[in-house]
Amino acid sequence: MRRVLVTRPQPDAALTAAKLEAAGYQPVCLPVSETVATGISLPQRNFDAVAVTSANALRHIEPNLLKPYRHLQVYAVGEKTASVAKQCGFEAIYAGDGWGLHLGRHVAAAMPAGSHVLYLTGKIRRPDFEAQLSAADIQLTVAETYDTRPVTYSDAELSRISDAGHSDVILLYSAVAAKQFVALNEQAQGAFIRSAKYIFCLSQRIAAELPADCSARVQISETPDEDALLHLLALI
Repeated sequence: MRRVLVTRPQPDAALTAAKLEAAGYQPVCLPVSETVATGISLPQRNFDAVAVTSANALRHIEPNLLKPYRHLQVYAVGEKTASVAKQCGFEAIYAGDGWGLHLGRHVAAAMPAGSHVLYLTGKIRRPDFEAQLSAADIQLTVAETYDTRPVTYSDAELSRISDAGHSDVILLYSAVAAKQFVALNEQAQGAFIRSAKYIFCLSQRIAAELPADCSARVQISETPDEDALLHLLALI
């Protein structure tokens, strides 16, 4: 049975582990980061739409704060974010392909110049989405609902995980997570990367954070979503 190292934050790590177990793999959870709410309040203004580039942006805000905006069109970066938006009570939801850049282009084309969009996001994010809307003269009010922090492990904890058995595959979901994983791997004397046969990444930008000497083992998913990432397992 192949062991798969899951590096994403909880609760997503547990959801991924369940998928892997159902498919006959042995998941090993090593969250390299955690997401925490900022406690921000949303501005009471008239917006034309809501944009969300991470499901965590919705998870880390009080549901009652979203009530005034549930009638608005929501532009979600991908299917998972769209699903969480639906759970939060939104109905008019557009689901993108997982790329913030592409979502920005879509919103810029769909909305007239001068529109005002409430943007729910995290403190750490790519600038692609905002750049597209700025170029289209669409006003953004940015609400940073969560922050991402590294998870620390003791040497003993890392040794316990690595000594339990090598991981055949490592899953990496963001450039920030990849950078943190490399640091943990160094703390573990290189054990995780050394033993892995494959390292699956959602994008080339994520892969660029890895040591050059493991590039031959890196594979990039066709699209930046977990279904595409896990599909790579069927190809090895």
